[in-house]
Amino acid sequence: MQVEMAWRDERVNVFALSGVSMGIRLEPQLFVCKKRPIGHRGPFVLDPRKGRSRFQLSQLGAMAQDNANQAEYPLSYVAEVDSYLHVPVDYAVFAALCAEGWFSLWNPSAPLAYFEDLQDGYLAIMRVSRLDAEIPEQVLEHGRSGANFIYYLDPPITVQKLHPVLRPDVYEHRKDDLMAFLSDHNWLLGEEGPTASRELETESLFDASEEPERSARRR
Repeated sequence: MQVEMAWRDERVNVFALSGVSMGIRLEPQLFVCKKRPIGHRGPFVLDPRKGRSRFQLSQLGAMAQDNANQAEYPLSYVAEVDSYLHVPVDYAVFAALCAEGWFSLWNPSAPLAYFEDLQDGYLAIMRVSRLDAEIPEQVLEHGRSGANFIYYLDPPITVQKLHPVLRPDVYEHRKDDLMAFLSDHNWLLGEEGPTASRELETESLFDASEEPERSARRR
C-alpha cells in the first residue's frame, strides 16, 4: 500500500485516535470534527500538531495535553476516513458526546468554537492502524511548512502491513453505537463518504495569529 499524504491535527486528538498513552485511561477516539467532507480517504500518516490546543479542553484533556507535550509520538500510525457523520452544530450535541465519553478530552465549547457560525458540521470517522516501522520524519518536512491540515509526503512511501488499533468487529460495534446514540437524539442528519474532489484541502490548521509568522518563514 502506498501512503501519499499526512493528516495533522491537535496533539491530543492524534494521540487519542491512535491509542498512544497520555497517562490516562481512554478508549481510542473514533472521530475528529471537520467543517465539511474532503476529497481524500487516505491512508494518512497521523502527524500531531505542536504546541497547545487552540480550543478549550476538558479537565481530563488538559491533563492529557500536558502529558502528550512531554511525550514522543511515534510516526507509525495511519488513518483512513471511513465516513462523515453529518450533525447539527448545537451545544447539546457536543455536551452529550463529551459527557458520554465519545469526545471526553474536549470541553463542549471547543467544537462550537471550531465550527464558528455554521449550522451543521461533520464527525470524520477514522479507522486507525499501526505500521511495523516508523515513517521517516524527513518525508513530512516539506508539507509541514504549510498551514493546511492535510499535505503530501515528499516522497510517498510504501508500507507492507497494517495492524488495526481497534479490531474490525470492535470498530464496527463502536461506530454503530455512536450512530445509534446520535439517531436516538435526532442528531444524525446523514452519513457521507469522502467527496469526489481531488483538490487539496485548504482549511488552515492554524489561527490567524499564527498565519503571518508562518507565511513569513515560507518566503
